[in-house]
Amino acid sequence: MRSRLITLLVTCATVLGGGTAPALAGSAVAGGGGHQLAGRSPAGVRSPAAVQLPDVPSATPVSWTPNVYAGSSCGTACNPSTIYSTVVVNGEVVVAGAFTQVCTPAPASFAQCPTTAAVTHIFAFNLQTGAIDPNFTPVLDQGPVMALAAGPNNTVYAGGKFTTVNGTSSPGIAQLSVTPGQPTDGQLVPGFSGQANGVVSNLAVSGNALYAGGTFSTVDGSTQHAIARLNATTGALDSSFHITLGTPTQGATLQVQAMSLTPDGHTLAIGGSFQTVSGQAISRLALINTGGALGATATVDNWSAPILTNNCFKQHNYVNAIDFSPDGSFFVAVTTGYKTAGGPAICDTATRFETGATGSNVQPTWVNYTGGDSLHSVVVTGSVVYVGGHNRWTNNECGNNRDCEANAALVNGIEAIDANTGLSLPWWHPGTARGVGVQSLTAFPAGAYPGSDGGLLLGTDVNIIGGASHSELAMFPLTSTTPQTPGGPIPSGMFSDGRLGGSEGVNTGTPAMCADDAHNGSAPGTKVQLSTCVNDAEQNWLVASGGAVQINGLCLDTSGGGTAPGTKVVVNTCTGATSQVWTPGAGYSLVNQASGLCLDDPGASTTSGIQLDIAACSGASSQAWPLPAAQAPPPPPPAGTVSMKSLIQASTQVPCMQDHLNKAKPGAIVEIFTCFEEVQQIWTVQSDQTIRINGLCLDTQGGGTASGTPIILNTCNGGASQQWKPGSTYTLVQQASNLCLTDPGSNTANGTQLQISACSSSATNLKWRLPAV
Repeated sequence: MRSRLITLLVTCATVLGGGTAPALAGSAVAGGGGHQLAGRSPAGVRSPAAVQLPDVPSATPVSWTPNVYAGSSCGTACNPSTIYSTVVVNGEVVVAGAFTQVCTPAPASFAQCPTTAAVTHIFAFNLQTGAIDPNFTPVLDQGPVMALAAGPNNTVYAGGKFTTVNGTSSPGIAQLSVTPGQPTDGQLVPGFSGQANGVVSNLAVSGNALYAGGTFSTVDGSTQHAIARLNATTGALDSSFHITLGTPTQGATLQVQAMSLTPDGHTLAIGGSFQTVSGQAISRLALINTGGALGATATVDNWSAPILTNNCFKQHNYVNAIDFSPDGSFFVAVTTGYKTAGGPAICDTATRFETGATGSNVQPTWVNYTGGDSLHSVVVTGSVVYVGGHNRWTNNECGNNRDCEANAALVNGIEAIDANTGLSLPWWHPGTARGVGVQSLTAFPAGAYPGSDGGLLLGTDVNIIGGASHSELAMFPLTSTTPQTPGGPIPSGMFSDGRLGGSEGVNTGTPAMCADDAHNGSAPGTKVQLSTCVNDAEQNWLVASGGAVQINGLCLDTSGGGTAPGTKVVVNTCTGATSQVWTPGAGYSLVNQASGLCLDDPGASTTSGIQLDIAACSGASSQAWPLPAAQAPPPPPPAGTVSMKSLIQASTQVPCMQDHLNKAKPGAIVEIFTCFEEVQQIWTVQSDQTIRINGLCLDTQGGGTASGTPIILNTCNGGASQQWKPGSTYTLVQQASNLCLTDPGSNTANGTQLQISACSSSATNLKWRLPAV
């Protein structure tokens, strides 16, 4: 996994305040409208409107978004050229970052734009057509622009490193009109004159209150370090906002690097280098009660998480981005830092915290590790949390820039996480070329343009997104407005946490465990067991209305409908009996309504294969079973990349199996190439043990069975040379030869043709990850 459902488990009542289980994330109205927060080079914004998306968007981006480039005049600001922030205003997308050229997409993949337009780190385009607004051309003296926030009356606030806009002094912050076709388009809004003496890298708006964070020390000429509240109409400093930050982490400048505001405007979350907030010892992440309005007294919430006090190995200022759920009940923070430098820490993770927790010992609800790669951006859209960075993997606690967990998934910079379980959705994998990473994520609602069902905007620094040519910018549209049935793995609270008996990021030997329909059984009476989480069909549960939890058309039940403690748990024909009704209880317990007892891992075992039972509800970690809230994966066969499990290329990219040049014809070479989620890398794993692409089957040349025989594509014929069975150690065994799919010589270089060779449980060039459900 390891999404960590931290001691949740035993401490959940304390964490959540009052001992009541939180509502499933899917029942919350989701946040993130126009909101994205960037990473190591921070940028964060909050639109007044929260956005809930009823389904995940398409993993295929639209073709019409503009391309963004550094340009010859960009200088040191564009190192690299990147997008830090986007926001939807008045039917247009305002884009900010470090760049000086944009253009409409070229007609052919990877072709150069026919013409480019000069901009200075900010531009706008029509969300529906991709047409660049020719009049929204603010001229900034320097860049980058780090943050955007939607303002009133078709305006946008911009924060960054600039000191003038359109020749007018406007250091650090500006308000601009977004009025396509009007003379005011791209012009400064009269009357707003806020200014800061440093970099404004975060903005959030509520009513007439504008919150700013960054690395400044004065606002409107008054001393104000790293955080301030301004009058959103005039830009004047709100002197009633007496929040002071201090004691920056080792080697860091005092800085607010991340910011998010609850939709009601009452709670502001900030992340940065501080270790004290208004004199209180609160490290790196704090919650502030804003009072709800401009001029209201702001106070520091009684909220701090000890896991944030410890350093990460590479970066000590490691909170990169934050986003609240739209009801404000929880938020997710994403981080950098590689691994802990001593003691528990949430380095290179996405981590959920409960807003309502109180005290100095707040624990995470879950933690999802990348295994050593930074995350930069996050947006919550209801039951799903979208996370961006330069991460290769997700669900990968023990990884060290390689995958290690059985259910680790290759995501390449962009992933979707179930907001309730903390596990990623491995079947949604648009992918990017990684680079520095995805710095900007913005959700937008249905109706943002005529006919739109909503979607997700992505900003980064690379030119391959979702398997297609998109320079730095992409939009993933929502194609369904029907709320989907929740489904996926049900993780156990009993898996080991590498930060509790050892150091974070170190494999403690106990994998993440999930509820499992033994052998993917479809017969009534099949046992439900504890098993290593592996993203397969026998762990893909559906959460039906009325309290039924289903798999393979059967319902989670007690054996014989029994109600006594110790009764074993099975799957049975769905009858609507109360023994098949399970209600979420305190501490993520699942309460059987016939017995009033809880789903239980007997003896708190961590052994795969042990059958689950029901027992008196105790709040123990062996009874923590968070139900999925995100939508279930699509029906089989699973589709996606076939990637090398244990090897990475010299470029640090993950190698994948692909149809050479997407030839799609019998005899085509099957080769190694960097994983970009391109069409020639998307394979399906069929129930007949064939692995297919473009209607052809993975095969050996001539159906050969000798070691060293090259791998090609062939017309599917049902022969044993086209049947591949996964081995126990991630090998793929050809059934005709009993030899394994091999990258010869562990080359990993692009263009290397695959072969078959003798199987070995230890050889890293024989280990492959198949697409997951």
